[in-house]
Amino acid sequence: MSRRRHALIMLLPFLALSMSPSAGAQTATASATPARTSNLDAAARTAILARLSTELRSKYIYPVVGEKGAAAITAAAASGAYDRIVNLPAFATRLTEDLRGVMTDKHLIVFDTTNRPASSVASMPAGEAGIVRADRLPGRIGYLQIDGFANTWAFKPALDRAMAGLKGSRALILDMRGNGGGDPASVSYLVSYLLSAGKRTKINSIVERKAGTTELRRDSFFSEPTPVSFAGVPAYVLTSGNTFSGGEELAYDMQTLKLGTVVGEVTGGGANPGERVSIGHGVMAFIPTGRAESPVTGSNWEGRGVQPDLKVPAAYALATTLRRLGQVPAAATIEAASPVSVFAPRTVALKGGEAMLRRLFAGRTAPEPDYTLMKPDASEAGRAALAATHRRLQPLAVPQAIRFRRPDGFGFDEFTLVYPDRTLLVGIILDSDGKFIDLIGPDPSK
Repeated sequence: MSRRRHALIMLLPFLALSMSPSAGAQTATASATPARTSNLDAAARTAILARLSTELRSKYIYPVVGEKGAAAITAAAASGAYDRIVNLPAFATRLTEDLRGVMTDKHLIVFDTTNRPASSVASMPAGEAGIVRADRLPGRIGYLQIDGFANTWAFKPALDRAMAGLKGSRALILDMRGNGGGDPASVSYLVSYLLSAGKRTKINSIVERKAGTTELRRDSFFSEPTPVSFAGVPAYVLTSGNTFSGGEELAYDMQTLKLGTVVGEVTGGGANPGERVSIGHGVMAFIPTGRAESPVTGSNWEGRGVQPDLKVPAAYALATTLRRLGQVPAAATIEAASPVSVFAPRTVALKGGEAMLRRLFAGRTAPEPDYTLMKPDASEAGRAALAATHRRLQPLAVPQAIRFRRPDGFGFDEFTLVYPDRTLLVGIILDSDGKFIDLIGPDPSK
C-alpha cells in the first residue's frame, strides 16, 4: 500500500496563493482578477458556514478544538456578525480570522477560489523541487538553500546531486530562511544525510485523525541510505520568521536529534498538516487533519515555532554562522560569499510528464475529465484540479510539439506547447505512480 502523502504546508501554487506573507516566502504571483463586491447572500453564507462547521467537527486533528471553532462561527452567525458581509473574499478572510482566534492554528485557512489570481508558470520560483542552490564556500564550508520540500520522487534526485557537490565539506549550512514547507518524507531524507548510515533512526511521525471519528493513525518517517554521508559534520540551520511548517520540521529535527545548531529567528509555528476541502460557492478550506510528533520530545513546534540556539536577525544568520566557522570578514549574503552555485537544475523531464499532457489533450473534447488519470482515492480537491485542467484545455488544439522547458521550485515540470502562431507554457506535477496531481497554465510564452 502506498504511503499517504502529508503536506506540511500548502506547496502547490493553488494553495500558495492562499498563504499570508507570514506563512512563508514561497508564494506564486499572477495578475489579479477583478474582485466582485456583491456576490454573497444570506443563503450562501448559511450554506458555507454549515459545511465548514461540519468539516471542522469531522476532520480537525483535535476534536475538541474543532468543535470549539465550529461553535464560534455558528455563534457569530447567530449574533448577526456576518449579516453585512456580501463580498466573498471578505467573508473567507473573516472566517479565517475568527477561527484562528479560537483555534490558533496557522495552517487553518478559508479562501475564495473564484477571485484568486490564476497560477502562472512564468511566476513559479526557480530551482528544482525546492532546491535553489548549493555552494562550496571558502574553508570547505558547504551551503545548501532549500525553499521547499517537493514530493520525494522530484526532491531526492535533486538533493543527491546537490549533496554530491558538497562532499568533503568540513561544515554544512542549511538555509531554511525562505522555506515554506512541503513533504515530510523529503524532510526526513535530508536529515538522513546527517545520520549514521548504519542505524535506522525514527525522525518524525504524522499523527492523523480518521474523519468522523476520534481514531488516530501514525505514519512514521525513518532515516534511509544516502549516496554520500555527512554524519558527524557540524551543521547549522538558518531560520527566519517566515520559515514555516516543513521548513520548521527540518530545524526541529536537527535540533532535537542533536545534529545541528539553529541560527536566526523564531520560526512561524505551524506543525499541523491537512487537506483542502470544498465548502461550496467556490470557497475552500485548508483543514489540519494531523499533527507532527517528534520521537524525542513527543511534541512539536505548533504555536511556538522553533527556538534558535543562536538568536539573531535572519539577515545576519549567514554571516553569524560563517564567523563561527572562522570566516572573517564574513559575507552577509550567499551571492557575496559565492557568486556561482555548484547546483544546476536538471535538463530532462521526469518520466511521464509529456505522456500525461498528450493524454489530457486527447481527452479534452470529452464532456467530463478522465478521472482514471488520477488515483482512485484522489481527494475532492484533487478531482477539482483535474476538472479545472479539463476546462482550460478544451478550447485548445493539440500542440504541434511539446518540449520540456525546466523543473521549478514547486516540483512541477514545465513544458512549452508549440502552435503554428504561438507558444504556451504549462507546468505539470504527477505522483510517484505517474498519476495526475495538478497542472498550471497554459500561459502565453514570454
